[in-house]
Amino acid sequence: MDYKVEWSPKAVSDLAERVSFLAKASKEAARELSDSVISMGESLSSFPERFQEFPMPSSFPVTIRKCVINHRYIILYGVKGESVIIYRVLDARRNLGGLLS
Repeated sequence: MDYKVEWSPKAVSDLAERVSFLAKASKEAARELSDSVISMGESLSSFPERFQEFPMPSSFPVTIRKCVINHRYIILYGVKGESVIIYRVLDARRNLGGLLS
């Protein structure tokens, strides 16, 4: 079964901010980051459960999973029905506590 991948407005904003910041130093690196994140996000349409769960408060409506890209960026996403919802695209060096609450 293939899932529909949906990007939350916050995830789109997260990615745009990271790409914009990186583009100041290297447009090629920014393009590679964008391509890598989008490609990985879209690949979640097949077997999204392959990545580990990310601890969330029990009140959060779906199980969140964490996908790490190049040891520097994280996609936080959940599966809801037949959709994969990408909630955030974050720098892995950032403190991730409370980002989805």
